[in-house]
Amino acid sequence: MIEMDTSRTLRLLFPQWQGGNNPPYVLGAHLLNWLAPKSNGPFEEVPVDLNPNVEKEQGIIAKSTVLQQARSAKSLIHKHNPERIVVLGGDCSVELAPFSYLNEKYDGDVALLWVDAHPDVSIPEDFENHHAHVLANLLGVGDQEFVAEVPHLFKPEQILYVGLNDMIDALHSKPMKNMELDIVGPDEIKQDSSKVLQWLAEKKPSKIIIHFDLDVLDMKEFRSLLVAYPGTYEEYTKSFPQGSSMETIIRVLQDVAKSYDVVGLGITEHFPWDSYFLANMLSRLPLLGDIDNKERPVFNRL
Repeated sequence: MIEMDTSRTLRLLFPQWQGGNNPPYVLGAHLLNWLAPKSNGPFEEVPVDLNPNVEKEQGIIAKSTVLQQARSAKSLIHKHNPERIVVLGGDCSVELAPFSYLNEKYDGDVALLWVDAHPDVSIPEDFENHHAHVLANLLGVGDQEFVAEVPHLFKPEQILYVGLNDMIDALHSKPMKNMELDIVGPDEIKQDSSKVLQWLAEKKPSKIIIHFDLDVLDMKEFRSLLVAYPGTYEEYTKSFPQGSSMETIIRVLQDVAKSYDVVGLGITEHFPWDSYFLANMLSRLPLLGDIDNKERPVFNRL
């Protein structure tokens, strides 16, 4: 295990929701922050616009807002000049600024493990929500204003998908077709971590960045996910590919950390349906809230 001084690890709470156009991601990020082990290192919260009214701009929902929030995150990161960053999101687009910073800081001598059910390499012409664009932007693909926020672009050989099991077609879109991104699927990590460790042994990076989208987890085990909406969950799981167990992901990431210096960890897309519905219920009960209100947006009370 690589020893580290956590006082040089910036913890960044980034409750961005516009990238996925789903306000409950705000609640999800705050709950992640509350649940996470405490740290003695620096902490910053990226200011996020809570106005629920968003518009599509140049093919991207709330483009200017997402850009501004990425720039705010960048400013907070440079304020501390950390050696390591933990990001608690928010939708996947929160990774743009911190991962750009780390790749530049370590001069590209990093491997990025994209632990996610989805590839996140879509472009505005194909998909309007920026949380599905962020890895493409880190690779220099997509909206050029977002790409301009990445001073040191990642190379395809730095990327390994871990647990990817959905929307593979996005990997073969026109701007991505010449990029060969390596994939270790859910079945290949079920028994051991050898495929991931073998890939890292071949690449020999000095540093590791980990993007961990919670939707890579098996919905039968963990249901605080966008796709696990009560009422449609049972029907959806009939066609949705099975994800990885929590213990599988824990084991893979622990095995990586035993041999490599992990400098970035982003946890995203926590969608706590039960907490969201409970908060709305509490806000409409006598002596607690407004009994005439049909629904009060939870994220406006955080």
